[in-house]
Amino acid sequence: MKYIETSGLKKYLDKFSKNIDSNQKVMYNADDLTYIHKLIKERKPFTTLEFGVGFSTVAIAHALKQNMLKFDELQEKPNLRNSKMFKHYVLDTNQYWLDNTKSNFPEDLKEFVEFNYSETYITTKDFQICSLYKKIPDIVPEFIYLDAPDPKDVEGNINGLTFNCNERTVMSADLLLMESTFLPGTFILVDGRTNNTRFLKNNFKRKYIFNWDKKFDRSTFELDEERLGKYNILGNDIY
Repeated sequence: MKYIETSGLKKYLDKFSKNIDSNQKVMYNADDLTYIHKLIKERKPFTTLEFGVGFSTVAIAHALKQNMLKFDELQEKPNLRNSKMFKHYVLDTNQYWLDNTKSNFPEDLKEFVEFNYSETYITTKDFQICSLYKKIPDIVPEFIYLDAPDPKDVEGNINGLTFNCNERTVMSADLLLMESTFLPGTFILVDGRTNNTRFLKNNFKRKYIFNWDKKFDRSTFELDEERLGKYNILGNDIY
């Protein structure tokens, strides 16, 4: 909790918590948000993507704003091929919760976030059932936070199998669809979803540094490949 306070994030989280719909009230996890905020501050991504929406959205937007202020202080800036600088894209299947979050989002952080809605549907990958969003933001993010969808939001069935079965774990395949255009250095954080993480790990085609933190129930992938060239620049290369 100390980091949440000293970073200036706590006041945003507390205000957001008071404003959101009482039917959606949840307590935020300070350890998780500290970890996410620190990751954004240390890795300094320019474009980020989050599957899901909530307190983590506030934490990421706040960290991006702090990074932008530091970036603006640079006397010399490299030539970057990025049209979505310091932008966080959020994708969720619940329109009500998206609208509620957006309407109560801290005013000075709204410019850093784009909220997106999409339905999800059941499909297969190499004869394995999984889910995909119908519409994903058209971006190439350097940081991805996977914490959605809720399996109950996945529509359809394959031979009678659905994600409405309580015992069936979520199995999102969107990152497999996106993988071919990931840039070296891309970092993925998965909140829980251990079975889904193993599915991704077994189906990714490229080379990653993988870590599973059993204590905090989170996993990470970092695309470990040689850079593509002079324009494949990461934020932590610069400042």
